[in-house]
Amino acid sequence: MTALLATTLAFSSSAEAINLIGNLPSNDLEGFPIDDGGTQVAVGFTLPVGVGYQLDNIVLRLGNYSATEGDVALLQIYADAAKNSSSPLEATLQSVFFTNPISNSAAINDFTFIPTANFTFAADTRYWLLVDATSDFYVWNGSSPAVTPTGVAAFNSYQVSFDDGGSYFNDTNRYSFQVNATPVPFDFSPQFGIAVLGGGWLLRKKFKKSK
Repeated sequence: MTALLATTLAFSSSAEAINLIGNLPSNDLEGFPIDDGGTQVAVGFTLPVGVGYQLDNIVLRLGNYSATEGDVALLQIYADAAKNSSSPLEATLQSVFFTNPISNSAAINDFTFIPTANFTFAADTRYWLLVDATSDFYVWNGSSPAVTPTGVAAFNSYQVSFDDGGSYFNDTNRYSFQVNATPVPFDFSPQFGIAVLGGGWLLRKKFKKSK
């Protein structure tokens, strides 16, 4: 009975943020210039079957990213429930927006982008994180040799576009980022807990009578 109670309470405990997918830290020996003239990069990843994950933030390793120079990044997320997309072109743009970090230096650094509202990555779904610019340009840095992103989600590929998303090409480089997310907790209710405990009590009583 005590074990059953502990199990029930464990379901209701709050989850902690994890690395959904990423390849930080970076040695900054690779980089791709992203600008408002049409160049952009997308990275694809697929969530496993099971629970969803609420997005906490996205960290990008950027250089030459400075507000004083007019650099403005644009992050977008595309979803593909069928898991057969090879770029954002075969996926659906999601309604999620970000608060961009403020930088007054062109130095290479980790920059954290925070969603303005709750967004949940659904289980068993492919996603594309698109990194673009709405003003000027900056560099998305990466490591060399290339470091493949790892985490709860499975890495798909990097795709680059030179015509503002009209077409995409595979990129074997691995630009550095990390998606931090929190598992969506089990939806616990007092009624469910009572039902589980009551069922356990009845089973225990029946077991005693059968002896």
